[in-house]
Amino acid sequence: MSPRAARNGERGVILLAVLLAVAVMSVMVVAATSLTRAGIGSEQLEQRRLATHFALRSGLEAAKALILTTPAGQRAYFYGEPLRLQVGEGQSVTVAIRDAAGLIDLNRSDPELIETLARLSGLDDPAVDGLAARIETLREQAKPKQSAPDPAGKQPGPGTPPAQVGGAPVPPAPTGEPQPKVPAQPLIFLAVDQIGELVSLESATAQAFTAGLTVFSPSDKINPLAAPREVLAVVPGITPNDLAVFADMRKNRKPPDDPRLQQIIERLKQYLSVAEPTVFIIDVEIEDGADLLPGSRSRAAVQISEAVLPFHTLAVWGE
Repeated sequence: MSPRAARNGERGVILLAVLLAVAVMSVMVVAATSLTRAGIGSEQLEQRRLATHFALRSGLEAAKALILTTPAGQRAYFYGEPLRLQVGEGQSVTVAIRDAAGLIDLNRSDPELIETLARLSGLDDPAVDGLAARIETLREQAKPKQSAPDPAGKQPGPGTPPAQVGGAPVPPAPTGEPQPKVPAQPLIFLAVDQIGELVSLESATAQAFTAGLTVFSPSDKINPLAAPREVLAVVPGITPNDLAVFADMRKNRKPPDDPRLQQIIERLKQYLSVAEPTVFIIDVEIEDGADLLPGSRSRAAVQISEAVLPFHTLAVWGE
């Protein structure tokens, strides 16, 4: 091979090496650019999530302020009506406030109401049959065991340990006074989703069922002024005329001592009652606003407190 041909071969190898290096560098530049763009996109998404979080919290605080500025006698009318509020910087949210007593409580309400709600919601589950009986059994099993009374009527001696009620010691009552009563309603369900241990919540109709339930109602009765129509439909003996009375009172904000309402409550006092609300369910949804994730939602259960802070937050979901 001539020297010139050898030099041409070397130049060809160098050219291929240069082209390969350029190709590798191009791939690295493209990959670095893609990673940078992905990082910027993730950072922007995280900023939108953070802004959405604070917008939802602002909506929650605005709802609390709305509750506090509503006269005490009118708070029983919070029935989940959507209300659009501005939370600053062109951002708006929709809030819906409901007295927790407007829903059926899994721990306190009549188990028959829970089973009827499941049926009317369209749950096609064999487990719905006998649901009320199973809930009643769980409640009975959860009740603290009461010790048998002393047939001699003697008080415990000085060294006798105190009785236990719900895990807390209960000191003996003085001679001649009645002993402390044990709690009548133990907490079995800490969240609505736990009802899924007794009945399937996988069907599309399960949402309609759970929407009428709560675990935060302070009463075993339902506030008809705050209850959705689906909940009122499960109350035995309720009539279309009763529903019309509730709707009229909501519309005109008539006092709860209205004779028409009192007659209905007296007739259905096993299931209905109107008392001053202490616990509220608040739903917040993003309506509009730059750099927010539209449609984002949050739900909270808050309790009016007598302490320094006016509210005690019981639970927050969906943030």
